[in-house]
Amino acid sequence: MFEGLQQWHGFLLRKAAQAVTGHAERDLCPLQVTMRQFGVLSVVEAEPGLNQRAVGCKLRIDRTTIVALVDKLEGAGLMERRRGPDRRTSALHLTERGSARLREAREVLTEVHQEFLSPLSTEEREALRSLLMRLVARQPGL
Repeated sequence: MFEGLQQWHGFLLRKAAQAVTGHAERDLCPLQVTMRQFGVLSVVEAEPGLNQRAVGCKLRIDRTTIVALVDKLEGAGLMERRRGPDRRTSALHLTERGSARLREAREVLTEVHQEFLSPLSTEEREALRSLLMRLVARQPGL
């Protein structure tokens, strides 16, 4: 890695994110789920009935991209759109297949994170999580 860039926390955070995301995408591939799709499934599981726009806002995904993600998930039988409360929107819900796939994806990602964080002790992992949570909490909309 370039020595001059090692002083920048943002650069190091980005490199760490790229590494763990690359491993996650590789290991999720057999499930035919991407990290973004995993995010959408997770939000809808936590808050069934949200519309696409709300899910996109929570994940900071633009309108066009969230529509494509939901279309793909619906096409794979993992999610369904139901009539929303105001008729102009659709409420998103996981199918049974979607819930099962999400459980499988969580198992895969648990292994990815264990491997990624293996150089750190349990205490260091908790310290890292705590520090990252503090940084994220300061960002509006995250």
